[in-house]
This record gives sequence, structure tokens and C-alpha cells, in this order.
Amino acid sequence: MPNPLAAEQQTVLRNSLAENPGQILEMLAGRFQCSFEEVINCLPAGTVKKTDGGRFVEIMQAIAKWDEAVTFIAHTPDVIAEVTGKLPNGKVGHGFYNFQEAEAGGVHGHIYYENCQRIYLMERPFMGKATCSLNFMNKNGGAMFKIFVGRDEAGELKQHQIEAMRKLFDAA
Repeated sequence: MPNPLAAEQQTVLRNSLAENPGQILEMLAGRFQCSFEEVINCLPAGTVKKTDGGRFVEIMQAIAKWDEAVTFIAHTPDVIAEVTGKLPNGKVGHGFYNFQEAEAGGVHGHIYYENCQRIYLMERPFMGKATCSLNFMNKNGGAMFKIFVGRDEAGELKQHQIEAMRKLFDAA
């Protein structure tokens, strides 16, 4: 279980992220021995919006209606697994959010959706490029997974996906 950040550590982290917001947040959590969520909460103002994890199914089903690819990422201490494709629809059953009708090579499986406590919309630079993602957080402040806005043929973020993600948070 990570430790809560002291006020002095929060200040150091906020200053570091203000200077370089494109850092790998999970690495910062490890270095500061805090949760991923505490790092998110130290990002510069205007880069993060938050909503309740009780909206998990609503948000996942809204994204599944998009008829285009997103990038689904699970980042653990041991692996960063990425799948790019259309997010399949899902439904709740047997205590899971179960993906349905997965495309070959696409996202499939089962998620303990009730473990989701908060969902963050983050818009920040990473590796020299703009990014926009939804970050699904568990009760310990760890990332369950992330969904990133897709890119067009030129490598630019799909603006209509950004607007759709923002709309999900504005509706809350």
C-alpha cells in the first residue's frame, strides 16, 4: 500500500510536473512511494477532470458506440500492454463488466468494474506529443487501465474523440 504524500512532497511533485508535465506518472509514483492517483492530483490545473467510478458502465458503453479505434492500456510494474482497436460493447454479469463481440486481436475479457472508484480525464503532453486519456482508478489509487484517444494518419489526435471524452465529463 503506497504512503500518502506529505505537504512538502506534494509541492516538490507539483513543481516537477509544472516544469515537465510529460513525465511517466507511474515512475513518479514509484519514486515518491505514493499512489498513481496522488501523482495525477499533482498535475497542473486544467489538465485533469475527475468523475465518480460509479459511472464506469455508462462511460465504457459510450466509448463502445464509437465506430473507430482507441488505445486500451494496462500498465503494471511489470508490463505495459497496449491494444489499439474499436472498444467492444460490454455488459455487467457475474460481478464483471464483460466485453462482448471482440474483434480478432482486439480488447476482450472481464473487468471487476465495482473496483473502479474514480475516472480521470487527462490532457497532457507525453513523449513530445499531446495526449488525451481516461484513467480508471481503483480504491487504492492505482490504475486499473487507461483508454487513449486515437490518432489519425498524420499522427494527430482525433479531435472529435477528445470532444466526446470531454462531453462525458461535462455531463456529470
